[in-house]
Amino acid sequence: MQTDTEVLTYAFDLLVRRHKVPMEFVPKIFTPPFWDEIERMPQKQKHLFNILRQTYSGLLMNGPFSVVVAHHGEMIGLADRIKLRPLTAAVKGDLFYLSSEESAIRAVSPKLDKVWNPKGGEMVVGRVESPVLESPLIARQAGRAT
Repeated sequence: MQTDTEVLTYAFDLLVRRHKVPMEFVPKIFTPPFWDEIERMPQKQKHLFNILRQTYSGLLMNGPFSVVVAHHGEMIGLADRIKLRPLTAAVKGDLFYLSSEESAIRAVSPKLDKVWNPKGGEMVVGRVESPVLESPLIARQAGRAT
């Protein structure tokens, strides 16, 4: 593997596709609370985080990162738990944007309905109601009706 992004991509695939871990658990694995925070949690939550930290300790992403992952009609953004790398989310109508900088989003869409910087370790998710699984162009090129 050549880059941290590639490592995150494979780790994400391992969790979601191979291990069938629910999406909402991914940030709890990559960016879990510190042990002293876990100790102060209610028993049920404390038990969950202990299991996740022990089972997936090798997937704790300690370095600075922000990543955007897209799959099956979802776009997910996640930054490291102490926010060493920026992550900005924005919405304009039914469009959802993620970037490391607000200026990049505004270059595409200057007037936004909402802009925010998610907390470190907080996953933001944009979903489409009906993901396009195959483009009409690809279907036509393959000789299938659209």
